[in-house]
Amino acid sequence: MSDEAAAPKKRFNLETVTNIAIILLCVVASVVLIRNHFFPPRPPGMPQGPEVGERLDAVKPILPAGSTKTLVVAIAPTCHYCNESMPFYKSLMDERNRKGSPVKVVGAIPAPEAKDEESKHMTAAGVAFDALSPIAFPAIKVPGTPTLYLVDDGGKVQKVWVGKLTADQEKEVLAIL
Repeated sequence: MSDEAAAPKKRFNLETVTNIAIILLCVVASVVLIRNHFFPPRPPGMPQGPEVGERLDAVKPILPAGSTKTLVVAIAPTCHYCNESMPFYKSLMDERNRKGSPVKVVGAIPAPEAKDEESKHMTAAGVAFDALSPIAFPAIKVPGTPTLYLVDDGGKVQKVWVGKLTADQEKEVLAIL
C-alpha cells in the first residue's frame, strides 16, 4: 500500500474516532443534565418524607373538621413545578366537586407570608382548595414541593406523591376522590 493510499485511510479513522468520542461526550452530558434537572440531588438535612402508615401529628391542625380523608398539597410560591401543576390542581378540584367526594383538599404553604402570593397564583389558575394553611414543612416531613399526602382524620399517611406528577400519578390521585 502506498503512502498516498494510507493517508486518507488514517484521516478517515481519525475522523471516525473523533466523531464517536464527540457523540459519547454528548450522550454523557445529556444524561447528567437530565438527571440533575429532573432528579435533583436532595440537599443535606432535607427530610425524606413520611412513610405510608406514619402518623403526622403536626398536620392535624390544618385538617378540616369532620373530614375523614384529606389531601394535603404542599406548595410554595417560588416552586415552578407547583405553578406548572396548577392545571392539574384545578382539574382535581373540578373532579372532586363533580363527584361530590367527601375528600377535602388543603393547600399547605411553608410560611404565613407566602399565603397572599400563593393565593394569587391559585386564583389566576382557577384553583380553589378547601383551605390554604401555613405549616412548617419540616414538621410534616415535606421533602420538596410539590408534595401530596392523603391523610386520615388522625393525621395517618395513606399515600404520598412527591414532585410534579406524571399522567399516571395524576390518574392515581383522581382515583382517590
